[in-house]
Order: sequence, then structure tokens, then C-alpha cells
Amino acid sequence: MMALSAMKQMISIFLFNFVLIYSFGVSQTNTELQHLKYVEHLDQGIMLMFQGNTKALDELEKALAIESNHYEVHHYLSMAYEEDGRWNSVVSATTKSLELKSDNIEALYSRGKALFNLGKWEEASKTLKKAVDYAPKHARALKTLGKTQIQRRQFVEASSTLTKASKLNPLSTITWYHLGMANLNQGNYKEAIPHFEKSIQLAPTFPQSHHGLGTAYLRIGEREKGQVEMLQFQQLQKDATEHERLSRLTQAEPENIEALDELAKLSMKRENYPLAVKTFQRCIQLDPRNISHYLGLSRAFMNLGHPIPSRDTLLHAIKLSPNQSILYNTLGSAYVMMGDISKAIQSFKTAVGLAPEIPFYHLNLARVYEKAGNIKKANEHYQAYESLIE
Repeated sequence: MMALSAMKQMISIFLFNFVLIYSFGVSQTNTELQHLKYVEHLDQGIMLMFQGNTKALDELEKALAIESNHYEVHHYLSMAYEEDGRWNSVVSATTKSLELKSDNIEALYSRGKALFNLGKWEEASKTLKKAVDYAPKHARALKTLGKTQIQRRQFVEASSTLTKASKLNPLSTITWYHLGMANLNQGNYKEAIPHFEKSIQLAPTFPQSHHGLGTAYLRIGEREKGQVEMLQFQQLQKDATEHERLSRLTQAEPENIEALDELAKLSMKRENYPLAVKTFQRCIQLDPRNISHYLGLSRAFMNLGHPIPSRDTLLHAIKLSPNQSILYNTLGSAYVMMGDISKAIQSFKTAVGLAPEIPFYHLNLARVYEKAGNIKKANEHYQAYESLIE
């Protein structure tokens, strides 16, 4: 009887331990599954965000609902909110991210940028200075800090900050523009001029740089130069207003081919080539036999440094309209970019054959003959060009 009782006790202990171990295992499994779901939503959200997909925010918020104790999810949420211009939400998300990791430099930068866009200059300045303390070579943080200092009328400090930013990223149009403004507001008009000029060199269609340069010239008494820049500013502002109007119109009427065509051409004029590509492609979808859309698309591709899609676009257009000389001339330019001089010569020759009265067709053909080492043919077409322009 005692042996049986002991056996029953052992069985009870075994069953208790088994249930305990099983329950722990199930708990662990559920926790792991939840974490896997978190990772899945986080990864999907990040991928969609970098693809420009608006569903990114939904995925990141799902990840947050599962596990909210990771600074990364709050940080990526702030990036998604920034894409939508939701600056208060950016501040909220970066605050939580920084509570979990106080030295998260990108979160500090995003928070500072959001505060700047909300007009909270003092808070923005403090946050951006923290980012720069952690990362002295953070060009974007320095640029935004410099802009904040200008808003706070700290022009000497802004000059110093923006000079550092310009050395770290000499290709930032905005940095050079604000460096010009910092000098302009100190009365350093001559010093401001090269900064505005550099900004214009990098982005000729940025209106504010022309206004700043015009102001600097007028302040030092160079009236003619100042007026030229102010006229340029006015024209660019007019183009920007028209661009905004057409953008709104094409969003409201996505099949308005006339508005889309105008938007594509204005995008080319303003050197917004990615938008020009997108808009010309939409024009082609709606009006697939209009050769001007293909021509515009090919030129946008070339301005982006993509000669192969430019060539393919032109070859398709030539199938639709094989007697358009401008298509062959543009195709020749694409082949030159590709380094295929033989095909460039053939294309330019076809353009000349279809329209021998157009001077620059001869000029283009002369130049590629010269590249190929055929000086006799090059001279023939240089002479043809000169006789046509006389």
C-alpha cells in the first residue's frame, strides 16, 4: 500500500511538472510568434516606406501595437509621418524613440526638423545642437540648425554652422542659399554673392536664390545685374505657381491630357526630370500615338543620364512615325551618350536626309564624324551648317 501511495505521489508530481513545463513552452511559443509578427510588420512597413507606398504607415502601426518597447519602430514611424508632413506626430514618435535610446542621432535630427517646420525655433535649436554634439559631421543637422539660427536672427552663428554644412555637403542648394541669406542679413553683401551663385549653379530654377542674388547686387549698387536676377526670380515664381496649379488639376482630373502635357513640359523647363518622366509616361498611356510625348520622354531620360531607355522610347516612336527627322536626331544624341558613334552617325545622317534644311542636324553629324576621325565628312557638314545659318 505504501509503495502504491508513493507511486501515486510520484505520478502527481510528474503530471504537475509536465503541465508547468508545457504551459511555459506554450507561453514562450506565443511570445515568439508575436515577435515574429512584429518583425514581419516592421520589415514590410520599412520596405513599403522606401517604395513610397502609403500603406507603410499601417504596417508600422501594426508593429507598434504588438511591441512598443523598441526605439526602431518609433523612429521608422516618425519617418513615415514625415512623408505625410505630420510634424506633430513626428515629434511624438521621436520623443518615444529617444526615451528608449537617448543617443539616437537620426531621431534627434527628425525631431529637430519637425520642430523647425512647426515654427518652434528654440526647441528645434536645442534638439539639433544635441544631434550635432553626438555627430559633428551630420550635414543635414547642421543645415537645419543653420536655418533655425537664421529664424532666430542669430546670423553670425548661422554663418558658422552653414559653412560647416557646406564643407560636408557642397552639393546642397539649400545650404548655399541660406549661407547667402546669413551673410545678406549681416550686411555682408559681397560675401553673400558667391553663395547665391553657387546655389543657382546647383539648381538654376530655385527662385529664392535669384531673389537673394538680386538683392545683394542692388545693395552694392549693381542695378543692372540686380534687375536681371529679380526678373528671373519673377519668372521662376510664375512657373512655380503654374506648376502647382497643373499638379492640382491633374490630380483632380487624371485623364486631362492637355494639362498633363503642359505639366510634363513645364517640369522639363524647371529641370524636374523625374516628374517629367512620370508625366510623359502617363501622357503616352492616354495618347499612345502622339510622337511629341515620346520625344519629351526620351529627352527627360537623357537629362537623367539614362540613354538606354531614351533610345528604346525613340525606336518605338520611329515605328509609329518613321519620317520624323527630329526623332532620328534625338536618337543620335542617345547613341552618343551610349558611346556608339557608328549608330549615332547613321541616325544623324537619316535626320539630315529627311530635313537637310535644318542647320543643327548638320552640326551634330559633323561633330560625330569628327569623333570618328572622318575629317573630310566633318568639314562638309560644318560648311553646310555655316551656309544655312548665314
